Amino acid sequence: MTRTTYGKAAAAAALATALLAAGCSNAGGSGGDGDLSVGYVVNFGSHEWYQNVVQGAEDAAAEHGVQFQWEDANVDLSKQITQAENMLTQGVDVLMMSPVDPGGLSSVMAQADERGVPVVTESNAVDGAVTTVGIENYEAAKMLGLWAGEYLAENVDGTAHVLIVGLPTQKDTQDRAAGFVDGLTESGADFEITQEVNGGGLKDIALDVSTDAFTAHPEINVIFGINDDSALGATQAYTEAGLDPAKLSTFGFGVEGQAGKGALTSDGPYLAGLAMFPEYVGATLIEQAIAAAEGEEIPERTVTPAAVVTADNLGDYYTNEGGTWVIDYDAVAALAEQ
Repeated sequence: MTRTTYGKAAAAAALATALLAAGCSNAGGSGGDGDLSVGYVVNFGSHEWYQNVVQGAEDAAAEHGVQFQWEDANVDLSKQITQAENMLTQGVDVLMMSPVDPGGLSSVMAQADERGVPVVTESNAVDGAVTTVGIENYEAAKMLGLWAGEYLAENVDGTAHVLIVGLPTQKDTQDRAAGFVDGLTESGADFEITQEVNGGGLKDIALDVSTDAFTAHPEINVIFGINDDSALGATQAYTEAGLDPAKLSTFGFGVEGQAGKGALTSDGPYLAGLAMFPEYVGATLIEQAIAAAEGEEIPERTVTPAAVVTADNLGDYYTNEGGTWVIDYDAVAALAEQ
C-alpha cells in the first residue's frame, strides 16, 4: 500500500503536536533517536523557503524517531555532490536532496543505487529517485492566474500590463510563469505581457531588473513573481520608481516566508499569493523517506497541497503568534484531502 500520510488528518495532527520549536538545525544536526537515518542536502539553505522545509522535516523526524541530518550546498553543485556522497559513506538509510542541478547528480545516484539507498528529491526530479515531493507548479500557477484574471477584470479599467519576474533557468519556475499566463488567458482578462525579466529568485536582483523594466514601461500595473523575493523586490522597485502603488496589483508564488505573509496582510498592492506550505513539504519528505526505507510502493511524484491565499484566508492555514506566522498542519492536511 502506498504511504500517503502527508494527506491524512491523523498524521497532520501528530505533526501538529510535534512542533518542538527546534529551529533550523546546523548542518550535521540530528532529530529523533530511532534506527532510521535520513540525510538531506539542501541547495540553498540560507533562503527562507528551505529553512522552512528543513523545519518541517525536523518536526516530522522528531515525531517519528528518525535520525536526521542536513547540509547546505549553497547553490554549488560540486559541493552538493560531495555532501551527498559523504552522507552515503556515513551510512544514511535514505538520502533526500533539493537538487542544485537535477542533471548533474548522476554520480550521486549511481553510488546510492550501488549501496541500495533510496533517494527522495524535493521539487525537481532526478533520474533514479523513488519520488519527488512538491506541488504541481503549472496547475497551481494556473489557479493563481485564474484568480488574478478575475480580480483584474473587475478592478482594472482597460488593459492590464503585466511584468513577470521569473527564473527561466529552472523547470519549476518556468512552469509557474507559464501556468500564471495560461490562467490569465483562461479567465478572459484583458492583459498583455509587457515584459519578462530574470529576477534570479532573489530580492536584490528582482529589485534591480524590475527598476529597469519600470523605466522602460511605466505603464506596467501588474506584477507576477515566481517566489516571495521576486514579487516583493519588484513591488519595491515600483514604489521607488515613484509610481502609484494604489494602481499596482502584485501576485506572488510561494508565500514561503514571514515577509510574504506580512505583505499580504499589510493592505498594500500584494493581493494574492500561491501558498506552497514549505513546512508541510519538509514533513512529507520525511514521510516518504520512511516509506521508501520500508519498501513501500511510492508514486514517482508526491504532490503536496497548494492554495491561493489572501489577507482574508491566510489565517486558515497559519496562526499569527506574536508576529510570527506558524503553520497549522491540520488545516493543510484537510486541504490535501479536499
